[in-house]
Amino acid sequence: MITTKEIKVKVPEEFTSEYIENELKKTGLDVLRWAITDFDDKYFTVNLAIVTD
Repeated sequence: MITTKEIKVKVPEEFTSEYIENELKKTGLDVLRWAITDFDDKYFTVNLAIVTD
């Protein structure tokens, strides 16, 4: 099944898509796609499409 989830990712000093990809790998989720949907001074809100059992 495919579902969505939102997570918070800490804002780094230097932003790259590789940074987000590495943070997503740490979650252990099977991510199909991701998009930053919001941010503030400390965190990005990242919307994920994930595969679940």
